[in-house]
Amino acid sequence: MSTIMEHPRTIGLSQIENEVSDSQNNSNATEEKVRRADSPLENGLPFQQNIALLHAARERLVYTQNYPVPLPKTDDELVVEIRAIGLNPVDWKSMYACPLAQLSGAANEKYSDYNFAIPQLPYIAGRDFAGVVVRAPAASSRLRIGDLVLSPSTDYRDIRKSAFQEYAISTQHNVARLPQNVPTTHGASIGVAYVAAALALGVSLGLNLPKVSGQDEADLWEAVRKLPQDAIPIDVAAECLSSIENSERPQQGDWIAIHGGSSTSALFISEIARLAGLKVVLLADFAKHGERLGERQGSILVDSHDPIRAINVVRAITKGKLRFAVDTVGKETAGHLVQMLQADAQEGRRAHLVGLTGVPKGKVDGIVFHSVPIKLFHEVPSIGLTLMNWLEKALETEAIALPEVEHAGGGLEGINAALDRMRNGEISGRRLVISV
Repeated sequence: MSTIMEHPRTIGLSQIENEVSDSQNNSNATEEKVRRADSPLENGLPFQQNIALLHAARERLVYTQNYPVPLPKTDDELVVEIRAIGLNPVDWKSMYACPLAQLSGAANEKYSDYNFAIPQLPYIAGRDFAGVVVRAPAASSRLRIGDLVLSPSTDYRDIRKSAFQEYAISTQHNVARLPQNVPTTHGASIGVAYVAAALALGVSLGLNLPKVSGQDEADLWEAVRKLPQDAIPIDVAAECLSSIENSERPQQGDWIAIHGGSSTSALFISEIARLAGLKVVLLADFAKHGERLGERQGSILVDSHDPIRAINVVRAITKGKLRFAVDTVGKETAGHLVQMLQADAQEGRRAHLVGLTGVPKGKVDGIVFHSVPIKLFHEVPSIGLTLMNWLEKALETEAIALPEVEHAGGGLEGINAALDRMRNGEISGRRLVISV
């Protein structure tokens, strides 16, 4: 399969101009899509679409035609014609695109605990997409037909919002408008990774999202405490309200360590932390990612290949003053971060570790383990909208770097092959995106 790698700072001008033209010609873009749909029309939308459908766990996706186009159920919902799909590791891990029987014994054991987050079968998967608004929310909204938007689909139980289809539903508080300098292909690479990063920093660790081009800081820690008690999902209430004290929150000049520095979530965590004035230590494999990560401004890169050495190096760099860490890899590397952290006993301030994919078992004195309250994004409109408004301004002003993107061909029919490449470890340190 042929692929093209593209860095966000070297996007072709013609590609940007084409997509800007799509955005400017709002009604024309919608009408052209309708005429291509080759199906009956209802209120400007086709009745049917093509999707990639999962019929059973650990089976491959099936390209399916004539599937109903999803429609809004509430006044704050909109319909997006999907132009690009960003693939995430959770996509292949959750549905397991290749049957276990096809794997070797070692691989079978390694992946046997996957196949999660599939609430129903058949199922439409996919968590990141970007495209054109073809039906705006019925409620008053900042969104209009023809807007180019990105949408992170954290509400995986609602398949109307999934990415592996031609049309998807989103809500007005869960989309960000794309500026002229960000093509839909790069917009599709941002969503869920950014949301996880912003919630990990803003809610779990209590870091204010920094001011961007005149936009005020966003204090998510305070915002969740002002919500009505019943507005916060009960299973994340403790994480949101009682996991870190006001006196323990990060301040400018504090250190933060991020393990798995090559991941997209780590990119956004480091970018937001840098803008907020934190000192960032990235841990990553030098052999694979050293050259690329070495160009990232505002952070110190530490080779994670030898864990014991990495622990000692980080301790030396931070001089025993590391109280914040985020792991994007797994429980083992989260355990390495535990050994780097140091509570401030004199001030009575604990250390804090956020694990995006898990934390070590058992408690550690002086260290609080956190999990990201991801469902805040789609279940609490004010939080989702705050994240999207901040992202819009950051993209418009190029305040944050974007991940490197590799384009995979084949459209919806090419998703299986693309997920296989991810499962085989061929994609690392960049995002795989499919145009639809």
